[in-house]
Amino acid sequence: MSFPHSPDDLKALMTDASTAVLSAKFGGTEKLIQDLQTDGLTGLSDSAVTAHRAFYGVNKVEPRPPKSFICLFFETFKDVTIIILLVAAIISIVVNVIPQLNPEPLGWIDGVAILVAVILVALVSSINNYSKEKQFRKLNAVKNDKKIKVVRNGSDTVISIFDIVVGDIVILELGDQIPADGLLLQANDMKCDESGMTGETDEIKKDPEDHPFVTGSCLVTHGSGRMLVTAVGRYSKYGDILATLQEEDEQTPLQEKLEVLAKYIGYIGMAMAGVTVIALIIRFFVDGKHTKRRNYVEWVKYFITGITIIVVAVPEGLPLAVTISLAFSMKKMMKDQCLVRKLQACETMGGVNNITSDKTGTLTLNQMTVVRMRVAGTQYAKQGTGKEVIQPGTKMLPTKADVDNGTFNKGIAEIFALNASINSTANLSTETNDLEEKVVVVGSKTEGALLLLTRDMGFAYKEYRELLVHNGDARGVIAHAFEFTSDRKRMSVVLDLQKLCGKSEASRLNTALSLVGSKTDYLVFTKGASEIVLGRCSRVLTAEGQQVPLDDAMRKAYDETITEYARQSLRTFCLAYRVVSRTDGDATGEIGTDEETGRPITGSKYKSAEFVEQDLILICLVGIMDPLRPGVADAVERSKRAGITVRMVTGDNLITAVAIAKDCGILPEDLPDDKLPQYVITGPDFRKLEDAEVDRLLPTLQVIARAAPKDKYRLVKRLKLYNNIVAATGDGSNDAPQLKAADVGLAMGIAGTEVAKEASDIIIMDDNFLSIVRAVEWGRTVLSNVRKFLQFQLTVNVAAVVVAFLGAAALEESPLTALQMLYVNLIMDSLGALALATEDPAKDVLDYQPVHRAASLITPCMLRNILVASVYEIVVILLMIFPGVGDTVTMVPQGLFDTAGDTYVEEATRAYRYTCIYNFFIFAQIFNEFNSRRIHSELNVFQGLHKAVMFLVIFLGTTTLQIIIMLVPGIRLLFHIFDCHAGSSNEYCGSYVAYGISWQSWLISLGLALGIFVIHFLFRLIKLPPEFRVSEKAAKKAITKRMAKAGKERPQRKKKSFDEKNAVELSQSQQHSELHSALDNGEGD
Repeated sequence: MSFPHSPDDLKALMTDASTAVLSAKFGGTEKLIQDLQTDGLTGLSDSAVTAHRAFYGVNKVEPRPPKSFICLFFETFKDVTIIILLVAAIISIVVNVIPQLNPEPLGWIDGVAILVAVILVALVSSINNYSKEKQFRKLNAVKNDKKIKVVRNGSDTVISIFDIVVGDIVILELGDQIPADGLLLQANDMKCDESGMTGETDEIKKDPEDHPFVTGSCLVTHGSGRMLVTAVGRYSKYGDILATLQEEDEQTPLQEKLEVLAKYIGYIGMAMAGVTVIALIIRFFVDGKHTKRRNYVEWVKYFITGITIIVVAVPEGLPLAVTISLAFSMKKMMKDQCLVRKLQACETMGGVNNITSDKTGTLTLNQMTVVRMRVAGTQYAKQGTGKEVIQPGTKMLPTKADVDNGTFNKGIAEIFALNASINSTANLSTETNDLEEKVVVVGSKTEGALLLLTRDMGFAYKEYRELLVHNGDARGVIAHAFEFTSDRKRMSVVLDLQKLCGKSEASRLNTALSLVGSKTDYLVFTKGASEIVLGRCSRVLTAEGQQVPLDDAMRKAYDETITEYARQSLRTFCLAYRVVSRTDGDATGEIGTDEETGRPITGSKYKSAEFVEQDLILICLVGIMDPLRPGVADAVERSKRAGITVRMVTGDNLITAVAIAKDCGILPEDLPDDKLPQYVITGPDFRKLEDAEVDRLLPTLQVIARAAPKDKYRLVKRLKLYNNIVAATGDGSNDAPQLKAADVGLAMGIAGTEVAKEASDIIIMDDNFLSIVRAVEWGRTVLSNVRKFLQFQLTVNVAAVVVAFLGAAALEESPLTALQMLYVNLIMDSLGALALATEDPAKDVLDYQPVHRAASLITPCMLRNILVASVYEIVVILLMIFPGVGDTVTMVPQGLFDTAGDTYVEEATRAYRYTCIYNFFIFAQIFNEFNSRRIHSELNVFQGLHKAVMFLVIFLGTTTLQIIIMLVPGIRLLFHIFDCHAGSSNEYCGSYVAYGISWQSWLISLGLALGIFVIHFLFRLIKLPPEFRVSEKAAKKAITKRMAKAGKERPQRKKKSFDEKNAVELSQSQQHSELHSALDNGEGD
């Protein structure tokens, strides 16, 4: 298949964005549609898609290739400390191979071994970084994938943004991200946010005639439309820019904290290294070694020892631990239906103490079904739903048979079906799984419920929509449409009856049109929140299809029905219509206000919502059931136990909101009605409150009903003012401000618009509240895993540095050689981070209160655990070093050395002793990794061990490696392990023969190392608070820092407002405890 226009031709068209060029070079939009061999109504066929993709390319810009493993490996050697260590190792090799310097026999091995150790550390670090890079790229690919609604084969279908091709007809709705460059074919009051491409902050109005060009990645902020795709991938404007960009790695707050901590620990390490080198040099002169020139070679050893102490002391594994934990957690969170868009959100979720949640789809299943209906004085109910608390005379919901045989008035049924079909953007599709057909709603589930009832009554909504086509425009019969918004809580469509009735197919509507009574005027269909639409109705249809005034008695009856439905947790909607005469509709009047100038806009009055949405005729009231999600009540209870306050912010009416809140445990089931004002408020009432009044309400406020997006935004801002960490859910475009304002914005993956998703930090793929709680678990696990590693690493740091210093000061050499300490560093940093940073959430992760944002990284329990383990290791090593040089120090019976005879020299005792110390020290770290799995006072450190696969693999690997080091002769030589085998070059052996340490020494080394379990167990019996108390000064500083980061100043205090001290006191746990204490007692402030 060939095309007259190349990809570059179409790219040039979109770059020029000129209607003159479009007409002159391409013959206009209609001609371009023909040239691209597509159809403005039915779209592309499946076979055409393949040809278009082959010629015009895919809608994807390949990212820059990742850094190669070799590149990552060499980046490891940019560290100054590593460079110095390598230089020192090379000097050591050189001075030990030059005969004139009188080197020690095989002294060059130390330098070679250090080089090998550094390379090994670099390899492990590179492997970790390479694996992390691959993981983040996979996650980014998922993050960038979006679902787009297109027309193919004549039907609406949802596909991946990556599957869009030139020639596709894309359906654009409010909140959608434009998937590629293209031309508008149809627009309904459509505006776009193009600030990301042009820098222009104002919304840009789009229409097919004067402003048809739309750009990929921009957002639909108002109205809706259809577009023809003309450029994809690298030929689109956004793709062209994307190809030249490369995302920089973002640093999370936890990484920033750890970098500061690592810096200070590094300073301490450098100080200890300097003191150790100085101590060694002093001993060098005190022992008279300066009299012999060859002894100055030992200064190289001193220098290497000092550098090694710095390498061991500097916890470079801390940032690695965060990265590994984040990468691991993000991967696991994907399986738990949480797509992390911003890295820092993963860890911020761990500190969340307030969740403001939508109801529909999050706490409920978003599986909408009409189960109740009222038409005039007659009630209807769906059988088998549990909602049949029905008064006498209640009938079953109408079916096709009821409409056909006249049991249910056909005119009412048809006018209902027209409203539900035309005043809607939802669709029904059929999926087949295991030979079973299932109807799936595409779009609004509420609209889908009305379409399902329409289908049950025997009407095909697609046939009604086909009547809207006029002169090739899929919605040409629609004169104007008013979108549903959270503020309006209703939507309307204005039909041009003259165009509609001019079609021969309109004869099928004769029954409905008999109720309308006109074929030349404008027909308005309205649906929305029951009390809003009911308040705009002046007439009502009777069961016979007659229009009668909606008097006070009938209005009261409907109000009581709304309350009845709401108490059953049903969402209530009213459907209505009216006829606007053409004379009145075409008359010029004020139809709105210009957002930029504030001046009134004039036009035909049928374009004024205020004008057409009045004096309506009520068709019916419906009650829609949306079942509570299984497990939500338990998840809410777990959240409360974890110190998290769950607040429901919903557009439903007050009674429905309270019923759902009680069902899911946000409000107590037995909360009396007279106490509700302390916990529940409506959006209009909330907006009337001063900030001080809102602040006083915060400790007990649980539900906001009939809420608008600005109510959610205000609630989030007031909560954050008091240093709460807030996670907020949202799905609509108007929710973007509150998602941005929250510490963690949670967009809904199914119901959410692209605007909401772009503003979010995490996308909840299944719209499930349980997934939000799971995200909190993973967030807490990130911090917990990093703390585990920090506890483990600081224990090794303290013990290794102190032992090296004391050994140097007393023995003129460190008991642990440079190579041995580098090996410890390998276990401690790279492998330790991998082992401890990849654990799943513990069972009790939600049993603790949220961690304050100003809290220390080291907790009281961690400090105790670090000191206990490090002091134990230091004491054991000192007892092995300093009691004397007798055989009691070596832990070997005297008789064992008697076999060596007189040729046995004292250096063997020291070598043997150091080998035992090294063996004990390594196994103490290996065993202490188990203790480090728990950072509080838990006694069972082995809990969940069977699930910690990576931990077990590293434990077995390091244990095996240590055994190999201790037993294999050649490796023993590298690590300075005691070795007096036949032909040994060790000068202290003489005729003595021994392969490493004895089995008795093995048992004692392992026994002492296992003692770390006992000492930890005993001290864990001492219960300590889980966190250090955050000072008022630190809390104030956290508030100031957050406000400074947001670029906003603290609001002026009002007379009744809380002062700063109260703001600090009313944060986190106190606010939580006040709330639940009040709930438990059934009372408020």
